[in-house]
Amino acid sequence: MSAKILVIDDEPLMLNAVRRALLKEGYIISVARNKEDLRAALKEGPFHLLITDLYLTDMTIEHVIKKVTQSSPSVKVLKMSGSFRKDQTDHFIEKPFRIAELRKKVAEMLA
Repeated sequence: MSAKILVIDDEPLMLNAVRRALLKEGYIISVARNKEDLRAALKEGPFHLLITDLYLTDMTIEHVIKKVTQSSPSVKVLKMSGSFRKDQTDHFIEKPFRIAELRKKVAEMLA
């Protein structure tokens, strides 16, 4: 069975790039840009991995993680941002990133 991944980012270009890159690897991908999208996406869970931007327009990272872990208690979380110190979390990818780097990080987290 393919892993189910939820990707959250309020930047449409980033959201679509991540979605396309991971679909090509055979993962099942759901996406959300805002609170409304998140509510709808959670119905498609449970998820194996959450990939989320740290800074969202209408949600905090804490809110996102809380909502996702309520429906997917064992979900792993990969955070991404262009303005965050990498050493502050193990599961982090810095924007902009190479697609190969994203795919490798995802594969490692789901292994």
